[in-house]
Amino acid sequence: MFFGRMLPAPSIVVEASDKLISMGLPQINDGILIEITPVGMTVATLFIGVVYLWTTVDTMWPSFLGVLMLGMSDYAPMPMVLQQYMGNPMVVMIFFLFLFAAILVKSDLSTHIAHWFMNNPRVQGRPWMFTASILLATYFVAFLEQVTACFLMLPVLYVVFEAAGFKKGDRYVTFMVTNVILMALLNFASDPIKAGAFYLLANLQNLAVKTPELGAVPINLAVYLVFALMISFICIGIILLLMRFVFRVDVSPLEKLDMSAVNKEKLPPLSGAQKAIVGLFFFYAVWLLLPGIIGRDNALGSFLAQNALAGTMIVTFLACFIRINGKPVADLQETGKMFSWRTFFLIATAFLLGGAMSGKGTNVSIFMEYLLSDYLSGMGLTMLTAVVVVIGIVVTNFFNSVVVGLVLSPVLLAIANAFGFSAAPVLVCFFYTVLIACATPAGSPFGAILFDQPNWISKKDAAFHAVLLSGVVVCVMVIVGIPLANILF
Repeated sequence: MFFGRMLPAPSIVVEASDKLISMGLPQINDGILIEITPVGMTVATLFIGVVYLWTTVDTMWPSFLGVLMLGMSDYAPMPMVLQQYMGNPMVVMIFFLFLFAAILVKSDLSTHIAHWFMNNPRVQGRPWMFTASILLATYFVAFLEQVTACFLMLPVLYVVFEAAGFKKGDRYVTFMVTNVILMALLNFASDPIKAGAFYLLANLQNLAVKTPELGAVPINLAVYLVFALMISFICIGIILLLMRFVFRVDVSPLEKLDMSAVNKEKLPPLSGAQKAIVGLFFFYAVWLLLPGIIGRDNALGSFLAQNALAGTMIVTFLACFIRINGKPVADLQETGKMFSWRTFFLIATAFLLGGAMSGKGTNVSIFMEYLLSDYLSGMGLTMLTAVVVVIGIVVTNFFNSVVVGLVLSPVLLAIANAFGFSAAPVLVCFFYTVLIACATPAGSPFGAILFDQPNWISKKDAAFHAVLLSGVVVCVMVIVGIPLANILF
């Protein structure tokens, strides 16, 4: 991070084009020399160092270190760097989004939803119906908050394991612990109004505004949600089929299990504050999704689309403003304890450094574009998307998944444009796949949770089953997702 600027800058010579000539790049014989500039080397090696620290050490202080070093570099003076850091509209939007997410977590709504699934009489004495119910419950509860869904559903599973007589090493135990993590990740990749998918879709919108030369077109959030739901449900169905007919997982202990042993305590009905929070959540979802449904050529759709960034602030304001029985629906002093500061600063720093690295005067994006274009040249749209999906699932398990998505988005945009393809289908498939990171603890918080369950699953089994289930997602994306993305987008 300190001495990366002193490293020799990588360069390539490519065929001359009007685009490259207009950029003022030096000509060598009949070609154009593309070399990362000193500022580009500074920002790129700084970013690589921060990503390494995020992956192996911590997510808080490396974020601050990255911002400090960028402000002390030749990139820009510190006041301008800080303005880009916290003045980015997307960062402000995410700040209020995290406040509302903390309100959701504090409300304990996910417990009510999970118990509703668990008390369904249709699962009594039907092991595979119970298994499907657990997977679907985790997936839908995760729409409130993904990490919370893991910490909620895993203890429920452990009670079931003990009551049924399962033990560590049993195939059903290993599959189900891994499945809970995967369900949260499938939701993480599906949810377009918060979580990982939201960050990448929002970054695409940011690129469309800040760097129009990349030709980025914002993705319709409602259509993306439909796409992600279809892919997720197919993945869940295939996982259940694999467990039952390929691996022949023994579920006989569940046949005699009385689910009343799992749900000993009856939950009280939803309070007025909880009902208000549910209403605010759906209000926020409608605010973001409705323009994509009714279009932007009418007064309501146009208003909501133009003020999409205000949605998180509005619901947070209403949660503080509305009072029930003399008390606000949400007390930010209490919910503030649930605020994900680490993730917030990671995303804000990734936006800053990713934007700096792909900005003018660095040549990083143009270098990556032509380097990858050389390896990917000659591929059709389907093959290109398939390769991008495979690259995404591999790389994301060794670096933070959201960061990988943020860094590679402008590069993939440029490659798609260079090949004359529509970038939307490629990016949609990449966004979904790159967020499925649980094969190593470094890829995501979900991977770290999976590898930290020593009482029920060994690290070896966790790695094997995570790779297996990740392979299922890749196969579904290649066989179903790519054609579906080409139709929808």
